[in-house]
Amino acid sequence: MSNQHLHDILIIGSGASGLSLSLQLAGHADYRIAVISKAAISEGATFYAQGGISAVLDNQDSV
Repeated sequence: MSNQHLHDILIIGSGASGLSLSLQLAGHADYRIAVISKAAISEGATFYAQGGISAVLDNQDSV
């Protein structure tokens, strides 16, 4: 018995970045996309951050 799955894109991680990318790529009907995660979505770091996520968006910002 073969348990082979064919995908064009494999996204590893179901955090904010992985799920955001999968949603963006889902608009392209010609891509077969898979998202894999080591645990349930509610057990990742993004779930526990709860508003504590930030990003540098302006070139004047420094890290």
